[in-house]
Amino acid sequence: MTITIKHIADKAGVSRGTVDRVLNGRTGVKPEVRERVLAIAKEMDYSPNVAAKALAYSKKPILFGVVMPPREISFFDEVRRGIQNAADELKDLGIRLEYEYVNNRKQEESAAAIDKLVEMGADGILFSAMDNDLTRASIDRAVKQGVPVVTFNSDVENSSRVCFIGQDLPKSGRIAAGLLSRILKADSKVLVVTGSLNFHAHRSRVKSFQDNLQQTRSDIEIVNVVEGFDQYELTFSQIDQALHQEPGIEGIYMATGDVGACIDAIKRHGKEGKVKVVCNDLLPETERGMKEGIIDFTIVQNPSMQGYRALRILFDHRFLGKPPEIEYYFTETNIMIPESM
Repeated sequence: MTITIKHIADKAGVSRGTVDRVLNGRTGVKPEVRERVLAIAKEMDYSPNVAAKALAYSKKPILFGVVMPPREISFFDEVRRGIQNAADELKDLGIRLEYEYVNNRKQEESAAAIDKLVEMGADGILFSAMDNDLTRASIDRAVKQGVPVVTFNSDVENSSRVCFIGQDLPKSGRIAAGLLSRILKADSKVLVVTGSLNFHAHRSRVKSFQDNLQQTRSDIEIVNVVEGFDQYELTFSQIDQALHQEPGIEGIYMATGDVGACIDAIKRHGKEGKVKVVCNDLLPETERGMKEGIIDFTIVQNPSMQGYRALRILFDHRFLGKPPEIEYYFTETNIMIPESM
């Protein structure tokens, strides 16, 4: 027997309109009623008629907004590719994407982008930008208006977002600390480089790295934590200055940021092979650094899958009325060494 909204409504003791609002993620339903309806739908293995819904939406395509850092940050090329792969799978259902690129140094832009997409009539939002009070407030407003928000790559803590898809960030920082602790001698000095501590992802990696290095190798000194805002010139300047002021630096943790700038700064100081480097992801600059023997380890996180899964989860939640099964979806965390190239 095909399970319909009426079957769920009868068993839950509510109207079909209430079930429809719950399954489509709309507001106006008491929390306890929402939980009961979702539990019954899951118990009855309810599967909505996707073809019928697609027909209903054919005159009004589904608009999903995507908020992310500036286009020139090459890491997000792979994320966009994953989002597009998911969109291509859903194209017959009328999916349309609207990208909002925000300055990763201006806190107000992230919040404004969410508000703008809600005003445009977005059916859902994918978000990967700053984690601050303005952003939290905008996400909460969007959700109250029936626009679900899914965070990817970088989370927004204590907000009403639906779920997070990305790397297990504390684990990534912990791995980086473990790698450097195994290859640095006693009393070594380490520089930590990140993009912006206003991003949850960047902040989480750095904190985990600091905490775990202190626990495992308290003899190693972190001389500074610098922000390069994912810009080559600023990242190069910060690392160049640090190597000049602290010639005893023997390790660099590129938590996030322009790896090419790190490679070039090390070359400028003739420190190839003398400074041990751990970074993240496998961008062309990272491959170059590993092949040249400058980067010792990189921790990869599958950014394409982050984008793909984020859009599919948002679609299932908004279009099929299928809420995420868990709050945190972590992509794999793997270690690569030069010999992996």
